Amino acid sequence: MPNQFPIADMQLFSLEPTKDGMRLLRNSDHLLRRFGQLDHVAIKAGGSIEYPAHSEADEIWFVLSGKVDVILSDKRGGSPSEGTEFQLILAQDDPQGLLLPFGVASVFSSKQEASLIRLSTHSDKNK
Repeated sequence: MPNQFPIADMQLFSLEPTKDGMRLLRNSDHLLRRFGQLDHVAIKAGGSIEYPAHSEADEIWFVLSGKVDVILSDKRGGSPSEGTEFQLILAQDDPQGLLLPFGVASVFSSKQEASLIRLSTHSDKNK
């Protein structure tokens, strides 16, 4: 199935409500080949956080609370979407996960306080 987004390999996927909360990621999703780091990210009202493109690490993002505007920029040389910029909104009331492939820079901003989870793969260079 062709990707509906202008940045190649990026995915936005629905999350699964559970009895006690929300299932963010399943083993059967096969989105990450290796685990690297798990962060809680807080954005203050009116704030933003910029993340440069990583040369090897893929990332998955989830919004726990609030609503964030996301600007993505494909910095991967030779990518079919090289140089493409794309904007989207992630919100607590529309639970989705965002897969960002390596080489995609991002800026997350919010008019209100927001809380996110960032899961990333690791680099073989850091072994």
